[in-house]
Amino acid sequence: MSVAIEQEPRDEQGNRLTAGREQPSDTRSDGLSTPCSELVTGRKASCVWGLGYIGWSTVEALRAENIRVLGYDVSAGRVAALRDNEGPGLEVTDGRDRALTEDIAVHFVCVPTERQAEPYSDALLDVFTSICRATGARARPGTPPLVIIESTLTPGTVEQLLLPVAVEAGLVLGRDLFLALAPRRDWFLAEGYGLRDLDRVYGGVNDASATAAYEVLSLMCDTLHRAQGHLEAELVKCVENSYRHLEITLANQLTLGYPHVDMVEVLRLAGTKWNIGTYHPSFGTGGYCIPLSSRYLLRGAAHPEELSLLSQAVETDTRMRSLVAESVADGPVVILGLAYKGGIKVATLSPTIRIAEELTRLGVPFSVHDPMYADEEIEALLGVGTAVRDLADAIREAATVLIVPDHPEFRGEPFLGLLTEERKSPLLILDNHGVLADHPSWPERVTYRRAGNPLWLDSATVSAPAEKDLV
Repeated sequence: MSVAIEQEPRDEQGNRLTAGREQPSDTRSDGLSTPCSELVTGRKASCVWGLGYIGWSTVEALRAENIRVLGYDVSAGRVAALRDNEGPGLEVTDGRDRALTEDIAVHFVCVPTERQAEPYSDALLDVFTSICRATGARARPGTPPLVIIESTLTPGTVEQLLLPVAVEAGLVLGRDLFLALAPRRDWFLAEGYGLRDLDRVYGGVNDASATAAYEVLSLMCDTLHRAQGHLEAELVKCVENSYRHLEITLANQLTLGYPHVDMVEVLRLAGTKWNIGTYHPSFGTGGYCIPLSSRYLLRGAAHPEELSLLSQAVETDTRMRSLVAESVADGPVVILGLAYKGGIKVATLSPTIRIAEELTRLGVPFSVHDPMYADEEIEALLGVGTAVRDLADAIREAATVLIVPDHPEFRGEPFLGLLTEERKSPLLILDNHGVLADHPSWPERVTYRRAGNPLWLDSATVSAPAEKDLV
């Protein structure tokens, strides 16, 4: 795929020029002002649809550039929780009419495109339809609004779902409405990996849309790469995450294929080669991106049967949760962590959810504790009675403790103290990310295994590898 690269203009010394920020082009070639200039001059505002992690970070980035922002979310509870952030230039609402006024120059669409672990386009289609109908109902003279979709899309979404909506509303894209894609690739837990710092890919349905998007995105991003069209821009996010999905899946398949070998150590040593990343076996992937990437590609492909590696990645990823649950069939089980990743309050596709479902199916008693979640939040996701009531009693009575996300709290008290107490009954600790892998010693009746260690899934029933004639 040939991709044109368009980076923010710089001077001869390599310094970033600020014309696209403080002094954007005030008019287009047709004499109309641009969406960017409408924002920077304060004549109009931006609207962010969806106020989760991605949407709210867009809100904050716009506010840092003194851009007026209206944040919309369908959840009245989420809006209420964000009210304290309101102030000059920032308003949050669950009222859609306010988000569809002529005062909005740029719409950032950050709504979920996943439901029950499958690609889902209803929320995106609903928002885009509302924007198109509102735009089509107004008189055309003036600056066309710009829609930038930040959500990850199933390939084919623009062609099959969005373009027909614009046509039905009587809009000509590039004249009445600009449409661009710029899926996010932020990592919220590391300095230097935010919206400003990371390279970002974008693309428009036509040159006018791409140009409008570039000017606006330049307000928030230092380096932009333009895809040659929306078809390519749609695929990039899915493809880059599916690369990681395949590598993680290989780590898990290796530990299943060589159960008596310390695959954590093998992969650590393999990672010392200059062109190989370091991965480790796990309970499976989680979050909005990696576990869904292969599903997006399979759903949108003209020939999904040719993507056999992705199909196997989805199957293995799903299977890992079941294998973990089956390996701890003797309860009670305490699961530490509902979030899919340490330090972030996101449970989307967390391994804990599927493991809990499997333990329920197997009739194994379990309870869950996460320092970032209230008991009511845990039980809203996993069912009544699933939250740990007394952490000390639960761990002392447990036969198995599963450590799922790498929350830093798990390395300290009270967790470490409870897990290292002398016990009357055996305790098995399975550690997804090796949070406690460096702990020097464990009590006599406590067995610790990190995912990928020898026989980590089931030391009692995994048979020794059969000898093979390798000659």
